[in-house]
Amino acid sequence: MRGLLILPILLLTAQPAIAIREGTATAAVFIDRYTQSGDFGRRALWHEAAAECLKRISVPMNEIAHAYYTLHGYEKWVARAEKEAREIQELHQYHLTRAEAAWQKFMEADCNPDASAVMNAEREKIVKFIATWLPRYPHRFYEFGIYPTFFRKQRELAEQKGDYAEVLRLEADAAEMCAAQYQRIPIAYGLTDYEKHRDAYRQYATHLRNLAQQHPNALPPEVDAGKQILDLLETQRVPSQEEANLVIRCAESDTRVKTVLAGQRAVHAYPAFQGFAWVVSFSNHSRGTLAIAIVDAKALKVLDVCMPSSGGSDL
Repeated sequence: MRGLLILPILLLTAQPAIAIREGTATAAVFIDRYTQSGDFGRRALWHEAAAECLKRISVPMNEIAHAYYTLHGYEKWVARAEKEAREIQELHQYHLTRAEAAWQKFMEADCNPDASAVMNAEREKIVKFIATWLPRYPHRFYEFGIYPTFFRKQRELAEQKGDYAEVLRLEADAAEMCAAQYQRIPIAYGLTDYEKHRDAYRQYATHLRNLAQQHPNALPPEVDAGKQILDLLETQRVPSQEEANLVIRCAESDTRVKTVLAGQRAVHAYPAFQGFAWVVSFSNHSRGTLAIAIVDAKALKVLDVCMPSSGGSDL
């Protein structure tokens, strides 16, 4: 497979509207899988999972950002957040509507005696999927989304003016927002292990505000400490690069993947663990996504290979 580049999963830092729907977008991989196989029951479950990700992740993230922009008078950003809120609600309703249609098709189909066990097993996978995604956003707060697109830019403006107290206040606001994401997303779902993450970012924010009150004439080293807090508190096990490489090699070995990638140049492999399985997306700049392999996390066996689609074609 000539020109294969092994890279970490690509995330869009400049488009928070896309970033806050990433879990839903990944659910679309499984929607595609069951659309292609004609499995309406499990397709319905994954449409519901996509809607659940929007409800439990995208909505609170948007509300947190909107409240901040409103409080501080960032009118342009308020309008942007309101537009995103409408788009989230439209997408949420779309997935619920498609789930209802899929359920109807499922009920009309011949009853499989194993259907109940299959559906329950899929529900268990979805629980793991959602639990994996819930902390992923606050975990990556300083890398993607609102921090690089908003806080970092505001900080740069304050630094240019030499207003170091304002820099510290902005970083305190950012830390408090990260804490709010932990509170509103994984903790609200019942993942109490993340309470210590919330508390650590709150304490850090308080420390920065105390420093700001001293009217510093230079930035203290603590100003960037927020980016290191997660390393000291990690709860969710992060798959190693060695594991990711094994998964990629497994996906590469599948005949269907080999066929799609034959003759393609500069192919990138993006592996991402989804709680119960890996999704490996193969793409290049000339054609975009070429194929998506779903790999069983325990057996390291390719479960299916999906061709790219919208994830929500009509029934």
